[in-house]
Amino acid sequence: MTALSQTPTNSVYRWLVTVAVMCGSFMVVLDTTVVNVALPRIMADFGVTVNKIQWVITAYLLTMAILMPSVGWLSHRIGNKLLFTSSLLIFTLASALCGTAWNEKALVAFRILQGIGAGALMPIAMVIIYEAFPAEQRGMAMGIYGIGATFGPAVGPTLGGYLTDRFSWHLIFFINVPIGLIGIILATLVFPKGTTKKGMRFDFWGFLSMAVALGCLLTGLSLGQQEGWTSRYILSLFTVALLAFAVFFRVELRASNPFIDLRVYKSLTYAMATTVFVIQGIGLFGATFLIPLFFETILDYSALQTGFLLLPMALVVSMVLPIAGRLADRMDARIPISIGVVFSFLSLYWLSFLNLQTTTAEAIGMLILRGFGLGFIFPPIMNLALKSLPEDKTATGSGLMNVSRQVGGAFGVAILGAFLGHRDLYHQAIFTRTFHIPSLGAGSFLEPMHTWVTKQGGADALEKTLTALQALVNKKAMVASFDDCFLLAACIFALAIVPTMLLRKQYNSDAA
Repeated sequence: MTALSQTPTNSVYRWLVTVAVMCGSFMVVLDTTVVNVALPRIMADFGVTVNKIQWVITAYLLTMAILMPSVGWLSHRIGNKLLFTSSLLIFTLASALCGTAWNEKALVAFRILQGIGAGALMPIAMVIIYEAFPAEQRGMAMGIYGIGATFGPAVGPTLGGYLTDRFSWHLIFFINVPIGLIGIILATLVFPKGTTKKGMRFDFWGFLSMAVALGCLLTGLSLGQQEGWTSRYILSLFTVALLAFAVFFRVELRASNPFIDLRVYKSLTYAMATTVFVIQGIGLFGATFLIPLFFETILDYSALQTGFLLLPMALVVSMVLPIAGRLADRMDARIPISIGVVFSFLSLYWLSFLNLQTTTAEAIGMLILRGFGLGFIFPPIMNLALKSLPEDKTATGSGLMNVSRQVGGAFGVAILGAFLGHRDLYHQAIFTRTFHIPSLGAGSFLEPMHTWVTKQGGADALEKTLTALQALVNKKAMVASFDDCFLLAACIFALAIVPTMLLRKQYNSDAA
């Protein structure tokens, strides 16, 4: 291609860049959820426990989060094109290796390699598509990019369930290979070479302290519920994370050529956008963790049914994202962001009314409203954040924004997971005490149940009746616990309105 064709004024170039970028971003986010539904089958094939197989998920997410902040340095060192193509090549190769894994140790090792490729792919893909579009269309560009970033997690459970049930779990990894090859070929042919900085020294201590801090923090959040939040192992992880973060900030603020330029946070707009992104991560990943769990454990949906339940929401998100991006290009971006926050709050509040009688149609309505909320937030917040920074800091800003959402997501899953267990114990105690009181509710349930069991010839009718009652109590308590969690998530999401109002309409005045 000529130099002229590789400019934001060439529409063919822009859309070829978009296709290449979305090949990478879609696969990365798809692999955060597509594996989940296949874990039982993988466990059976390898003959391992849940504690071992969970590292198939954790290792990928940890490696990806640790690599994300390094995108700014890598972009300056080797250029956007080489960083994208090499990351996509690593990810594609690792996907093929995952599909050939012979035991859980090999699969975890190959997932770590996948995470190395994925960590740089998401942030640099965002930067490349941002730079490919002219300034007046960058909101729409973020909307288009967001389709891949949000559609993947929604279709992941459906695709993973279908491939695992109908064929083999190996295919959930092999399907990445042709998509990755298409992206690599397009990127090689279309992307401009980009610029690099000579003589950049590698900030070893900055990278090491950051990797230790993020690794310990995310591991502690991931395993806290399983190991116990007050266990010596989890408290040690959080202590090491705190110390490593202290070392990281000390090293980076004093370094002449820091691994991560923390001065991006001098921009009020960028700092507030990051805050919104963290809150969105809590609501997005936390609720994404709760929704399948509720429908599969409480309402007895299969993994495939749950996946199809999420599809309408994914379609809504895909339609809303470009619209929200165009709105962000034409008006104060705080307006679509605020609309998204309100929709997200209302959807989570509506989800707090889930019960044993909730129909599929009602659930789809709740999730479609959630889709509107997620779709309106992403494009304008990313456009505002990156526009508030000088051009040479957009890669750093993109990497930090992505890792902030990962950290927010880990906090969301940890907080809501712990809250779910706590509220389950609370509601079980309440319901058990209520049913032991000779109230009208308990009597109206026990008497006909006892009579029915006795007529069936059961000699131990009372025992069977109490067993059925305990099962009902357990399920009612769990439903109430899920409702409390969705309400908590709604309250957390409502907090996003404060940093949203602090975002600045003028982008360049507060640039670092």
